[in-house]
Amino acid sequence: MKPTDNILITGGNGFIGNHLKKYLQTKHYHVISPVSQVLDVTTAADFDSFCGTDISHVIHLAGKTFVPASWENPEIFFEVNVMGTLHIIEFCRKYGINLTYISAYIYGQPTSIPVSESSDVKPDNPYAKSKYMAEELCKFYSSFFSMNISVLRLFNVYGPGQNENFLIPVIMRQLLSDSTRIEVNDLNPKRDYIYIEDVCRAIEMSIEKTKGYQLYNIGSGVSHSVQEVIDLLQRQAGTKKQTVSRNMHRRNELNDVTADISCIKKNWNWEPSISLEEGLTRCLQAEK
Repeated sequence: MKPTDNILITGGNGFIGNHLKKYLQTKHYHVISPVSQVLDVTTAADFDSFCGTDISHVIHLAGKTFVPASWENPEIFFEVNVMGTLHIIEFCRKYGINLTYISAYIYGQPTSIPVSESSDVKPDNPYAKSKYMAEELCKFYSSFFSMNISVLRLFNVYGPGQNENFLIPVIMRQLLSDSTRIEVNDLNPKRDYIYIEDVCRAIEMSIEKTKGYQLYNIGSGVSHSVQEVIDLLQRQAGTKKQTVSRNMHRRNELNDVTADISCIKKNWNWEPSISLEEGLTRCLQAEK
C-alpha cells in the first residue's frame, strides 16, 4: 500500500482523530474524514456515498467514550459502539477493505500485572462491554469472511487538546490557574499512560501490517499513580501547589493497570518513544 492511498477515518474530529489526521497527512496519506452529519456510523445508508471512492483502509475511531456517561445512558453506547462498528465492518466486507478498529482497556480488575492480550476480558462498565462486543464482531468477520482486521486496545491515551473530563487535563487546568492547590478524587490509582503520537504511529503501522485478525495492546508498559503524574507536572511547571485528595473512589476502580506490549514489539517492531515526562512537558507547552 502506498502513502498516497485513500484512508477513511471515522470519528476524525475527536481527540485521537484530530491528531491522527494531521499525523497521516505528514506521511502523505490522503485522509477522508467526514463529520458525523455526513457519516453517522449508526446509519448504514450513510456509507453509500463512499462507494467508489477507492478507499484502501478504514480506521474506525467513532464512538462514545466516557465511562461515567455509559452508566447514565448505556443504550446509546451499545447503539453507537456496537451497531456502528457492525456497519463499518459490513462496508469493509462489501468492498474488500482492510480495517483497523480502535478498542480500549476491557480487562476489568487484572489478576496479574502486566496485562497481556491473553488475559481474561472482564468488562465492568457499559463502555467496556460495548467495545468488547465490537471486538467480537471484528474477530467473527475476520474468521468467517476472511477479512483483514487489526484491533488495537489503547490504554490511557493523553496529549494536547484532550477533553477536560480526563485526568491529565483536569490536573493541568488547576496547575496553570490561580488556585493554590490541586484537588483530585483519588491519588492512588496507577495507570499506563501512552502519548498520542506513539498511538498515531501504531495506527499508521496497522495500515501496512493488517493481515488476518490481529489484536494488540497499545501502552507504555509502565504505570504511574495520580500522585506521580501531579509531581511530574509540578516539576515541569516549577510549582509546588498543595495536593488534596477528595478520597472519592470510582465505581469498579482499578488499583493498577500496566500493559504487556511484548506482542506488538515482536510482530510489528512498535514500542513507545515518548516518556511520560516528555509527553507531559509537551502538554504543558501546548497550554501555555
